[in-house]
Amino acid sequence: MSKNYIPIEKVLEKNEHIYKLESQGFIINSNNLENYLKQFEGVDSKNPTESFWKDKRVLITGLAGFAGSHLAEYLLNLGAEVYGTVRRHAVPKYENIEHIRDKISFQEMDLTSLERTLSIFKKIQPQHIFHLAAESFVPTSFREPNRVMYNNTACTVNIFEAARVYDSDLESIQVACSSEQYGLVGIDEIPVTEELKKNPFRPRSIYGITKVVTEYTANLYNKAYGLPSFITRGFNHEGPRRGLQFVTSVIHRQIIRVLEGKQNNIVIGNPNAIRDFTHVIDTVRAYILVCEKGRKAEPYNVCSGKGISIADYIEICKTLYDLDVPVLIDSDRIRPSDVPILIGNNEKIKSEIGWAPLYPITKIMKDGISYFQEHKEFLDIESH
Repeated sequence: MSKNYIPIEKVLEKNEHIYKLESQGFIINSNNLENYLKQFEGVDSKNPTESFWKDKRVLITGLAGFAGSHLAEYLLNLGAEVYGTVRRHAVPKYENIEHIRDKISFQEMDLTSLERTLSIFKKIQPQHIFHLAAESFVPTSFREPNRVMYNNTACTVNIFEAARVYDSDLESIQVACSSEQYGLVGIDEIPVTEELKKNPFRPRSIYGITKVVTEYTANLYNKAYGLPSFITRGFNHEGPRRGLQFVTSVIHRQIIRVLEGKQNNIVIGNPNAIRDFTHVIDTVRAYILVCEKGRKAEPYNVCSGKGISIADYIEICKTLYDLDVPVLIDSDRIRPSDVPILIGNNEKIKSEIGWAPLYPITKIMKDGISYFQEHKEFLDIESH
């Protein structure tokens, strides 16, 4: 072992407030997993309307990304014409969309260029826009704050400027905002609602700040120019194709390495962070439904309403795959400024739109691990 890792038992934290949230049903762990899973039996949720999306011209920024690729698949199944923008790669291959490449049209481009952004809007004349393009890995925003700030804010402003110029047929422009906007949330503020008087924005990263700007830009262009802005505040969405550097993928890949006898432990950063995980399919379904049924310029939390610590996430993964290996902490993986707990309240999107998550956290784990079992070329890539 090249580093001086710390056994997880030495850094685990749990206070009376967390125990209280557990007793109220807001925390998932191995002790209450069975009762949690029962809540998904017979869940009733609205689904997007095929007739609404059939033959609609839809533009997805960040098409080749994690959520963008799943959103494209979903919209194709609804009969939409899917167009997209992708960030230029060094090689002409986009793993996440290779399987649908012949069904979509996309263009490599830099959305920080207003001229290029205007050109694709002029060409497509989109009726619906899903703006997902952003540098979304929080640690990157600590390493490269200027680049992330410029990229995420300039892209957003350019998208709205282009929409303002070519808005004759525009029915919706959805912006994928983030729970990172809430930032430092007190235990007494859980679960987090959309109401800023109760849960003000206190972002703890440049990424979180850029998502505040994204939301305010969408709101401004709605109020000033009447653009049909739709705002979602997505909490952690996970599943197959998740970027290698994100914590669930870091865990999933190590699970496979342990199963194959290539590793005899699991190494992570902060095990005490508590997050609200939603399956990516549930998340993109919410994005689509908000554009169908939501109120313009109104924010909607997209979340499960349940939180789980990274430590408990690993523990449940180990149980699912019958593993008994130690979990170690690498202090180099801990962020300079972290958000201890984020659990969302999804009552607004449930009551106004009829959306509810259909997939439990165990499906996130199984789908994520299955993906890397099918793509073993990713197992040995350094990602932190």
